[in-house]
Amino acid sequence: MNRQAGAKRGSNLVGVREYNERLILQTVRMQGAIPKAQIARLTGLTAQTVSTIVSEFEAEGLLRRLKPQKGKVGQPSVPFEINPDGALSIGVHIGRRSTEMILTNLTGQIIVRAQEVYTHPDPNAIAAFVGKTRKAFGRRQVMKTTRLIGVGVCKPTGMDGWQAKLGAPAETIKAWREIDFHQLIDEQLGEPAVYVNDASAACAAELLFGQGGALPNHLYFYLGSFIGGGLVLNGNLFSGPTGNAAALASLPMPGNRQLIDKASLLQLEERVVAMGAEPTTLWKSPAAWDQYSDAVQAWIAEAAPAIAMAALSGVALLELDGIIIDGAVPEQVRTDLVEAVNDCIHAINREGLGVFDCRSGQLASDARALGSAAMPLLASFSPNHESLLKS
Repeated sequence: MNRQAGAKRGSNLVGVREYNERLILQTVRMQGAIPKAQIARLTGLTAQTVSTIVSEFEAEGLLRRLKPQKGKVGQPSVPFEINPDGALSIGVHIGRRSTEMILTNLTGQIIVRAQEVYTHPDPNAIAAFVGKTRKAFGRRQVMKTTRLIGVGVCKPTGMDGWQAKLGAPAETIKAWREIDFHQLIDEQLGEPAVYVNDASAACAAELLFGQGGALPNHLYFYLGSFIGGGLVLNGNLFSGPTGNAAALASLPMPGNRQLIDKASLLQLEERVVAMGAEPTTLWKSPAAWDQYSDAVQAWIAEAAPAIAMAALSGVALLELDGIIIDGAVPEQVRTDLVEAVNDCIHAINREGLGVFDCRSGQLASDARALGSAAMPLLASFSPNHESLLKS
């Protein structure tokens, strides 16, 4: 049944219950160990509702109780926390230079990982790697004793787009345009996966497992082969009608350029290649970042002003609490970039804008894979308001 755009939909008791469950789980995840009474105060739910749902989650293994804490008055309170071993999730990050698969628990701890590096992404080779790795994960003992919530897969939107910038062969670009990649991956996994843009996945990971929760409204920048981003509003990942919200790579820059042309790791890669290295050098060898430090600093000097301008545009438009910058780079490089962006922000006329934070992300190269693993968790346990609406 088709609905008119913007049409409102009603709710039912099942939707309300589902929302309450998700709200309680997110509250425990964000607050850490917390007693039922405090959950009720923070969520506005009745003590009876909280007690019932928490008890069910404890029975299912999603929450676990800790030792009672004695207070000054009344009975000792019993805190509850997310049970790391309550369930597992698989994350697949498909990038333009590598594919990585991880197996994680409910708190984002990576149990095992596998990676394949390539010069150009061949969809059939990637699918074969995913299928082989999924079978290897399935043979692990933990997979036999703990339930799997699902599989999340992230990749750049439109893998056939911008491939020419990386020098991809015409047949590779053609393959991405002709193949039903989601169906191919689902067949290799043996189940349907949750798919998401790679930068949005990284943003979700920072929100769940990093410091994104400290900024309820923020713009997230992620430095990969191409720069990407995510948007968090009111503590929830906002992906937009087509999943392409916060398409930072496409932000216009002076000279008929885009942010992708000024602040992507591709520009750093080009500098390193010009110095005689292979295109995948920085992806394969952490030591290469020190070896080519001059190229890294020159890249930072070019990228920082562009990121600063994009950040200020976002803050002016959405009145954000701040921005977070992360990427597939070593910690020191990330720190230097954030400092350079801060310097550029303070050098730009910011009259009329409030104070906001510019922070470094905490997950670096793990962000996208962790974010894809988080997608089944968000799909099951995030208190998105859409769960209140009838399907």
